[in-house]
Amino acid sequence: MSHHIYHTEGFVLSGHSVGEANKYFWIFTRDFGMVGAMAQGVRLLQSKLRYSLQDYSYSKISLVRGKHVWRIVGAIKEKNIRETLIGDQDKFKTVVKIFALLGRLVRGEEKNESLFGHIITACEFMEKENLDKNFLRNCEYIFIMRILWCLGYMVESKDFKEFFESNNWTKELISKMSAVSREAVSQINKALKETQL
Repeated sequence: MSHHIYHTEGFVLSGHSVGEANKYFWIFTRDFGMVGAMAQGVRLLQSKLRYSLQDYSYSKISLVRGKHVWRIVGAIKEKNIRETLIGDQDKFKTVVKIFALLGRLVRGEEKNESLFGHIITACEFMEKENLDKNFLRNCEYIFIMRILWCLGYMVESKDFKEFFESNNWTKELISKMSAVSREAVSQINKALKETQL
């Protein structure tokens, strides 16, 4: 019996070992939202999939829907964020925190093109721009607000509208966050509390 193969792109948020050589992954995909998927034999040295499914990888992924779980049948790494940010641990720590938040907040297989786009543009911006700690902290606030907004947890506010309605990242926009950062943190904490996750 042949199975339909679905092709998508996704960020590998985390993975944990199953049995002797398998691994179960949480992947935030462009087309299916959050997907839990098994890769057979991926921990074997000869596995072709292992380098494309490392944590923090952005990969093209081929999936088959099994009876109880997705199975990964192919993967091609586009980039690994850990490698692209290897010279800046502060940036990488920010991405780690954001990916952990995604894993916590995104539930179920529901396409969210807007959220996926925000993650791509944010990662690209952090890769190419030099950011001091203040800028990076502001980036983190904006990133979190955009996630919460896309998931319906952020209340509409004229004070923050420009931060989460746009998909753009500019140093000018990030600088503006400094003036409202205290209120931003308050709004973020309130939204996170209301998620009950």
